[in-house]
Amino acid sequence: MSDLERKLATAQDLALRHVGSRAARRRQGDRLKRGVGEVLRRARRAGLLFVVLVLGLILLSAFASVSWVTWLIALPVMLLAALISMTFPTRAARAPKVAPEQALATMPLPALAGRCEQWLVDRCDELPRLALPAADQILARLERLQPALHDLPENDPIQGEIRRLVGGHLPRLVDTYVALPPDLRDDEKNRQIGEGLGAVADELDRLCGEIDGCRAAAFDTQHRFIESRYREDDSLRRLR
Repeated sequence: MSDLERKLATAQDLALRHVGSRAARRRQGDRLKRGVGEVLRRARRAGLLFVVLVLGLILLSAFASVSWVTWLIALPVMLLAALISMTFPTRAARAPKVAPEQALATMPLPALAGRCEQWLVDRCDELPRLALPAADQILARLERLQPALHDLPENDPIQGEIRRLVGGHLPRLVDTYVALPPDLRDDEKNRQIGEGLGAVADELDRLCGEIDGCRAAAFDTQHRFIESRYREDDSLRRLR
């Protein structure tokens, strides 16, 4: 690859990563919302801490002689303590991010798909440019799958297929690529991760089709039942 081609590839890679995909941008927006939520939680905790400290000083003043100088010194100190508390993450932010494959036994399937979706967004910065279109397809299919998974019967074989693919095969594929040293991530490895993610996207598309087919069949069954139950009953009543 010539120097010019390398520069063009680098520029294209930067442009693609900057613009991003629609699904990735939507998930990035969710990450921004989580960040704003964390700031609000910290501010609420700091305000509560300041109020508690002020109330404690008021109670102390009720039982002991506290001069105005003490108040003058204590209030800035309490305000400073509240502000310092904002630098510490809240419990929600400190919660460990469990990899999807580590929670297969207890995590509901819709939650697993959502966790894997966010996990893949977090990993997209470490994927090569060639793999990003396939990653975008996977994100779109995971988003499409989640509402349908709530109504999927527990004994449906598709559940096991989705759980293995989303909670095992996909994370291991990405993690093994990310674990490669930078000097081993050559064009061949970049092509392979792109093809692997493309295969995952195709399989998710097939599973989406099967679920959609099952839902359509369920609707047709209900439609036929309603037609036979009420239209035939109506015809019999007319004959009588």
